[in-house]
Amino acid sequence: SLLDEYRERDLLQDSTEGVSEHLLEESRRIYIGFDPTARSLHLGSLVPIMGLVHAQRAGHTPIALIGGG
Repeated sequence: SLLDEYRERDLLQDSTEGVSEHLLEESRRIYIGFDPTARSLHLGSLVPIMGLVHAQRAGHTPIALIGGG
């Protein structure tokens, strides 16, 4: 499952009860949001972006939002 993948890669420590089953029921939309303070994204942004990649590989729809304060 997606959560197992995240745990194997040390991307997840805790989760809400039932979320694994929720993700297995059907394809979900999963998003992350950035409100960058630097002029561009940086290496620290890679971890959540890779989380979206794993979600997409598991059949979910990734959405990345970038704010512009």
